[in-house]
Amino acid sequence: MAYTPFAIRGFNMCESLLRHSPEQLRTFIRRMKKLRLNTLILHYDYGWKRYQDLLIAECEACGIEIILMTFGPRTFLSYCDWKPQWLAVKEDGTPWTCRLECETYPCAAHAECLEAYEYGARQWLLSLPPQIKHVHMRAADGIMFCECESCRRLPEHERWQPFVERFVKAVQDIRPDLKFETDVYVMRYNIPENRMPFCRMDNIMYDTFFRTPAFPLDTDEDTCTSCNMSYASGHTVPDAATISRYHANRLREWGAAFPGKVYVHENAMMQSYYGTFQHGTDSYLKDLRLYRELELQGVCYEAFEPGFANFEPMFEILADALNGEEIDHEMTELEYRLRSSRQAVFCQDPDLPLDKFFRDPFLLEQNRLYREMMLKPSLDNCRCYIDFAFANEMRMDPLFIGYGVAKNCLAQKVAVFPGISAEAQDFLSRRKLWDFMEDIPDSENPRDVCKNIIYELMEKGRPVC
Repeated sequence: MAYTPFAIRGFNMCESLLRHSPEQLRTFIRRMKKLRLNTLILHYDYGWKRYQDLLIAECEACGIEIILMTFGPRTFLSYCDWKPQWLAVKEDGTPWTCRLECETYPCAAHAECLEAYEYGARQWLLSLPPQIKHVHMRAADGIMFCECESCRRLPEHERWQPFVERFVKAVQDIRPDLKFETDVYVMRYNIPENRMPFCRMDNIMYDTFFRTPAFPLDTDEDTCTSCNMSYASGHTVPDAATISRYHANRLREWGAAFPGKVYVHENAMMQSYYGTFQHGTDSYLKDLRLYRELELQGVCYEAFEPGFANFEPMFEILADALNGEEIDHEMTELEYRLRSSRQAVFCQDPDLPLDKFFRDPFLLEQNRLYREMMLKPSLDNCRCYIDFAFANEMRMDPLFIGYGVAKNCLAQKVAVFPGISAEAQDFLSRRKLWDFMEDIPDSENPRDVCKNIIYELMEKGRPVC
């Protein structure tokens, strides 16, 4: 049986653009054409300015629509002499962050901040090249909502709403020809009281963050993630025992409230697992059936070229399903095991016989080294995984792996890094790798800069005794 293709069938490259070479970007986009995908979300804040000509040309040649996404607070406030007091604070009054970065939330209690935000939105819209027809304003990529006396009287999803309203006003005043949208994300999954801005949008992106691929949505099986419900729902008392069920409930609400607008973003390549495939093919296929039932517009899966090879077989199946093909998928023995064991993260089970499930020497070694590093964190195990990633750059994402592993060494008190350069200190101080990479001057290659820093850290790192 064939189905009508989803209207939105694509990828979200998230904040990864600067981790790509130009040739990797071309390869990624041209593969999308072969998969019959039609939508690519690109992040303005992290690599667009460096690669926009290439990206526009390749997408035009492949018939792919670009959705240009920007972190509103980071970009819009940069158009003015922003003030530190505009940024979100903790309940004790100290700021969550003093930088404009992907984690930055502003405080809605400052009228001057709201005015500056709208001014910045207008300037950004005026700056767009004519090829861009669809834009997305995303909130900060985290949960650091303002907790000042004024803001904490509101639920989290209402603390962001004034900025959504300002963005909608700016688009309708400055570029009414554009298609535009925003995101529904952690702690903002409830529909705000003022629905009008969402009624005016062309699309709404619902991000199923913190679900685990081992379990499909609309089930109560993923009890292993129940402890994270407050991360998703915020202070609101959730109406479900598991995150899978919670997301399904919210998707029903958003889909019914804004018919023909909602599509889904799935964090499929899951940067935090350092290239380790999470075996979610069966779950994602079941989810697509749910999305058809709810009449959602489609899906954009998180994906990028560094490490894509580990996920390619799954994406080929999902692309066929997005294009309306009936997929007769039989769960693998490993998928059964993960689901029955209620395991949220693959390859952290010390008793799993890896050689039983992996015949490819690369995958066997990758999973072995990853498990060693996660279950027995040590500087030596971290070095081994980073060395493996750089030795297999065509199948791994060594820059993100090197950054994330080094940060975890500090957080877990596994290692210290004495005598490192000022640049390496800056690298480790950043909340996210992409904020550091975006600040690298155009005259330098961001991939080479980060590679050299990672090698420096591994050379100078010392274990904590």
